[in-house]
Amino acid sequence: MATDTTPPVTADPPAPERRRGGRPLARFLLSRLLQMMVTLAVLVPLTFLLFRAVPGDPAAAVVGPDMDPAVADQLRERYGLDQPLPQQFLSYCLALLQGDLGTSFQYKVPVVDVLGDRLVNSAVLVVPAVLLAVAIGIGLGAFAATSGRRFDEGVRTSAFVIKASPIFWVSTLALTLFGLTLGWVPSLGMFSPGEGGDGLTRFLSLDFLHHLALPLTILVLYYLVEPTLTMRTSMKEVLDQEFIELGRAQGLPRRRIVYRHGARNAALPVVTLAPALVDNIIGGQVIVETVFSWPGMGRGVVEAVNNYDYPMMQGIFLLTAVTVIVVNAVIDVAYAYLDPRVRLA
Repeated sequence: MATDTTPPVTADPPAPERRRGGRPLARFLLSRLLQMMVTLAVLVPLTFLLFRAVPGDPAAAVVGPDMDPAVADQLRERYGLDQPLPQQFLSYCLALLQGDLGTSFQYKVPVVDVLGDRLVNSAVLVVPAVLLAVAIGIGLGAFAATSGRRFDEGVRTSAFVIKASPIFWVSTLALTLFGLTLGWVPSLGMFSPGEGGDGLTRFLSLDFLHHLALPLTILVLYYLVEPTLTMRTSMKEVLDQEFIELGRAQGLPRRRIVYRHGARNAALPVVTLAPALVDNIIGGQVIVETVFSWPGMGRGVVEAVNNYDYPMMQGIFLLTAVTVIVVNAVIDVAYAYLDPRVRLA
């Protein structure tokens, strides 16, 4: 009697389940992490050599022209400026692994201590500005795409005018008008003399919010342009797709079709805009903090350059670059999670 030797056929899991599983996302995450590590490995020596290639003697900021030669030699030895360049780089890498960015020539304290306060000061200005700009930009862009022609043209024209206006000119004009002429807002700093305090509770005071109002408004307007225009264009494309027409044919309410289904899909390209927005954040941050005397990372760059404080300069540069790299990696992973086509590419 013949027996059936054909092996049993096992059903493969459906393709959508395999594709939407965790393995493709895990591989994408690992690949993105490796790319980030390679970028950082190139960034560290580039940061070290970049500031030592600047014309001039870095030791002049520490030693001074009229200092006693014996004291000058001691200071050079203390800051490691008497060592050959390869040995300085090795010492820099070893210190960097321990979280040590060197000692500031200007403040005579570790760079990490100075940057810690400045990073917090910048964060309380930049983070709310970015969140408000993205939220307002998504809503304004969606509303412009679904409103009448006049409102749409008004939004586009306003966005182009803001984009074409130099931020240093707008900041200076706003400071002169609202701060010096009208006196509605303070003109300089984060706190009034004698105000402030310790801890994060100082950022909840009315005095701080009064100082924050004008620079925050400038940054929100400056960051608002790209999310608004991107959302407007994406929304117009989404409204022409078949699933929107299907919802209309089924008699779904217009508000639900447009804002629940259309806007959710149209907002995805705004996520891809974030890396470019990070670059704009850094440029605008330096200018606004300098104009308003805001003691953050941006103003620290200007002070470090003016005082040739290259440990501070390379610390700010390295911290800023690491922030950009990490933010871009997080955005890529988030986009891959939202759109499975990216992690399967």
